[in-house]
Amino acid sequence: MKFKKSKPAYTGLKPVVNLRDRIQQHVGELSPQQRVIAEFVLEHLQEIPFLSVPEMAERTGASEATVVRFCQRIGYTGYSDLKMALVDVVREDMRTTGAGGAASTPVDIGKDVFAAMAKLEQHNIERTLESIDRSAFRAVAATLFKADHVFTFGLGISAYLADLAAYLFTEHGLRSTCLATRYTSPREQLVTLRPTDVVLAFSFSPYSRQTLEVLEEATARGANTIVVTDLTTAPAVGLARQALVVSSHGMTFTNATAAVSVLLNALVVEIASRHRGESVEALSRINSILREKSYLVDE
Repeated sequence: MKFKKSKPAYTGLKPVVNLRDRIQQHVGELSPQQRVIAEFVLEHLQEIPFLSVPEMAERTGASEATVVRFCQRIGYTGYSDLKMALVDVVREDMRTTGAGGAASTPVDIGKDVFAAMAKLEQHNIERTLESIDRSAFRAVAATLFKADHVFTFGLGISAYLADLAAYLFTEHGLRSTCLATRYTSPREQLVTLRPTDVVLAFSFSPYSRQTLEVLEEATARGANTIVVTDLTTAPAVGLARQALVVSSHGMTFTNATAAVSVLLNALVVEIASRHRGESVEALSRINSILREKSYLVDE
């Protein structure tokens, strides 16, 4: 695939119909490395929705930052936004192919998907391990332990993470509640929030306005706020007193969660190791409850 001769920077007069048009209209603004990425995207349209940022970087010889900057250069907010646009392009290609009677060609990402996903999650964990400052990690653990009550919140995949966090905290002796989404607004559940409580929010792209409102409400009421997110520039970072940034690259549009799970387990182990008495008492009581109610099966 060869580009046409570069044109002046896009002025916005010509409508951008799809991804191909965006790349062509912005080609004059791309760096040499970004052009390589553009060539790869155009030649692997059906494959891109199943590739993560690290895989794109590996396949094109670019850095992850360059991949993201390429997406922003051609008018998208990031890689996920480009993927969403690509789904429409691929769907149209499949519709056109189907109309001609030809069988659709299965998407081939050229590898064992199971192994590829495991490798991607390993990459996410390693990146998170390298990027999180240990003093910040210990400070978050200390804040959680000192709280009278920890409220967790998230939407989408973050709702699962918030629920997991509340479960792990409770199992290790922390008073914790996951804010439900069945209310008109999550803020309704914060009417009893006290300055001695903590709100832990999970915020991953695409970012939810409701999550930001929960952090704003908590701050207004004098409570501590913590956010676990995917970028240092995420909107929630500016609203929280403490932030931990994890790598959550996924193969499709859903954020991968292994690194967040490792982080949460590390937080409860950090708390338990420093406050062994409270954690052991909680774990012992939970074990006793399960056994007396015959919820556990003897081995």
